[in-house]
Amino acid sequence: MRSFASISFVLIILILIDLYVFKGLKALVGRKKPQCKKIFRLAYWIFSLLLIAAFVFFYLHYEADPENSTRYRHLLTFNAVLIAQLVFKVVYLVFELIRDFLRLLKWLISKKKRPVYQEVHPDQAIDRKEFLRKAGIMTAALPFLGVIQGIGWGRFNFKLHHKKLYLNNLPKEFNGLRIVQLSDAHLGGFAGQQERLYEVTEMIQELNPDLVVFTGDMVNNFASEMNGWTRVFADMPAKIGKFSILGNHDYGDYSEWPSKDAKTQNLQQIIRNQQKMGYQVLQNENVRIFRDGASIFLAGMEHWGNPPFPQYGDLNKTLEGIPADAFTILLSHSPDHWSEQVLPQTNIPLTLSGHTHGFQFGIEIGSFQISPVRLLYKHWAGLYQEGSQYLYVNRGLGVLGFPGRVGIWPEITLLELYRG
Repeated sequence: MRSFASISFVLIILILIDLYVFKGLKALVGRKKPQCKKIFRLAYWIFSLLLIAAFVFFYLHYEADPENSTRYRHLLTFNAVLIAQLVFKVVYLVFELIRDFLRLLKWLISKKKRPVYQEVHPDQAIDRKEFLRKAGIMTAALPFLGVIQGIGWGRFNFKLHHKKLYLNNLPKEFNGLRIVQLSDAHLGGFAGQQERLYEVTEMIQELNPDLVVFTGDMVNNFASEMNGWTRVFADMPAKIGKFSILGNHDYGDYSEWPSKDAKTQNLQQIIRNQQKMGYQVLQNENVRIFRDGASIFLAGMEHWGNPPFPQYGDLNKTLEGIPADAFTILLSHSPDHWSEQVLPQTNIPLTLSGHTHGFQFGIEIGSFQISPVRLLYKHWAGLYQEGSQYLYVNRGLGVLGFPGRVGIWPEITLLELYRG
């Protein structure tokens, strides 16, 4: 059961937004026929009150069950509708606030000046009053339509990001090593839509990689989210092997458990399920990979993030036994770990991370990138370099919270490594 105080606070905010937006929209239909005004008033409040009632139901009494894909989809659908209409209302609200502020400013100025008579045509006066409201509706419609598109299409708009990296100490025998990186599937968010993600499987089959790595957050919370997904991931080929690490959501820290043992069993089942998919799950450990008589190391660390995120990872333990001059690739879920520990403490040439999802919202045009997530993470999507050390942050496959993607599309990464 969630905190009643926090739910009450959110309800008050939602109601205040509805009241203020209704005030503006009601004025726009004020010159319509009385029947139109009545229909608008009823439609607006029936829709808004139904959403508020659904909010109370879902977030006070509804326990999402990832094993029941239909039931879980109900929650995702509600999130989609709630977020879409909130985006419209909040953007429109900004224009309504600006309009009221200008009216207040005009009134304050008029109180200090003697009134001057100026004849204004009634239609002109109405147009001036309604301009900001109409502009608000048109402006609010753009992000609203973007959100709708992101829910219905954007979340399945899988994109391949192909990078070639030239690394000084890569053994020549590994020239052209092809690594596919996946991250942040959050399988519960797909609600049983295996056929959509099998598109990714087919893309990877065509890429014919040497390694497939998964950099954490296979699930939202529960091992049962993975039911029915084994074939989708097992059919992803890798000539050398498939390796994965755990992300912050895989530990079950965001759910209540009947006992500590139940939580531990859930984690162990997640690991077993990944093994059935063909992954070797690396938990603060490393493996040696051979090719044509030469070798490199692949190290996989448990999740380590800046507070409030947990810090299960142990970098020293993860790198134990790796010679100082060996070429190493590190899998670490959070990109914060790269700047906090990897750069100052190691000479690891390549780190692969995920975690940020690119916020699932932003703009990417060529090399231009912008997203609200940059306020939280310095490294949030794509390739970064400090000296001879590289970090690649995968944008994730799945969704969390908002069941869509706008501008930041789900990603499959192909990295080709070359000596040089």
